[in-house]
Amino acid sequence: MSKLKSQRMKPVNRLAEKKEQESAIVYSQCMAQVHDLENQLQKLYSYRAGYHQQMTEMSNLGVGSHRLQDTLMFMNNLNQSIEGVLKQIQQQKEICEGKKEQWMALHNKTRIYTKVTKKYIVEEQLVQNKNEQKLLDEFNQSLFHRKHNSNPDSK
Repeated sequence: MSKLKSQRMKPVNRLAEKKEQESAIVYSQCMAQVHDLENQLQKLYSYRAGYHQQMTEMSNLGVGSHRLQDTLMFMNNLNQSIEGVLKQIQQQKEICEGKKEQWMALHNKTRIYTKVTKKYIVEEQLVQNKNEQKLLDEFNQSLFHRKHNSNPDSK
């Protein structure tokens, strides 16, 4: 006897679930990279705020222009770093959006396979119930004929 459709779908379902899980992991890792970059950006903002405060204090104290110029150059480099991280975040978010779309497509495919498999199981159960009912009817009919043919009063 050949395998039931629902049984034949099991490997397809397992493979779809595996691909979906792998895709979800890739998406999760991508989002973790975005969060790491955002944390790095927050640190850079914090450094810039600290150096801005330090520069304000130095200018109020009358520190030499050479030292102020060095601090200003450092802050310019810090601003460039901030801009670079902002670009990285934007690029990583775009990559993550693509990974999310791939994951969602695989998730939908897995759901479809699961629905088809459940439909097959319901159909198979209906066929099995019908066959059992048919056997039960045949058995009852056989009992009835035996009882009817063995009873001499029924003639």
